[in-house]
Amino acid sequence: MTVSYPTDVWDGDSRNRDSDNAPQKNPDWRDWDRVFTEVVATQNRINSNHAGVDDVTLDSVGTLATKTGLTVVEKGNGSIHKTVITMDEMQVVSTDGVAPGADGAWGTQQLYTFPQGHINVLGKHIVFPLAGLEAVTGGGTGFSTTADFEIGVGTVAAAQAAAFDLNGGDEEDVVAAIVCALTAKTSDSIESSANGTAATVDGSTAALEYHLNFRTVDNADHGTVADVLLVSGTFTILWTCLGND
Repeated sequence: MTVSYPTDVWDGDSRNRDSDNAPQKNPDWRDWDRVFTEVVATQNRINSNHAGVDDVTLDSVGTLATKTGLTVVEKGNGSIHKTVITMDEMQVVSTDGVAPGADGAWGTQQLYTFPQGHINVLGKHIVFPLAGLEAVTGGGTGFSTTADFEIGVGTVAAAQAAAFDLNGGDEEDVVAAIVCALTAKTSDSIESSANGTAATVDGSTAALEYHLNFRTVDNADHGTVADVLLVSGTFTILWTCLGND
């Protein structure tokens, strides 16, 4: 059954009754048919709001990057969205710096692109469970078995830089970097970070993007050979699109 949500609140009328003149009349199948129709229409509307999808472009959800191990659930309604991104052993390649003694090894993975427009982000939270970060090779060829690195979310993808750490720039301006320590190639504690400061970003010309980034703390944390960091965790965004140019 396909039923659209009515524009007016149902007053109880059906093909069997006029609620103004016969409110006490015994119901028959026509009354029940109207009741079922109203319930279906209401459920359809609620389901649409739960998915965070509306028929207006400004209320649409963003786009998840295509990546094995990366999934998203969109919640909320046409105004406020809750985007919950899950990373399940998502592979992010690490690259050693050009000058290893001065340049940290780094990696990046795009996560999410918002719909075009002015995006008001109300809050962000990321958490990696115990052993949620794991070096595939380790042993110092790629990551050191006991490597330390900063991992965070930024509006710009990490790239080669003459620096260690993410250093508080736009590679971690969404969620501040967490200093993660590996033990036997895996993270040895629950790692989390939150940002509850609301901010509006102009994504009307170029849509706002979020990237997961990491960079090692010093030269001993990574060898010259590329490695892979397996990332498991959850990244949650609470946001709304205010409008577009």
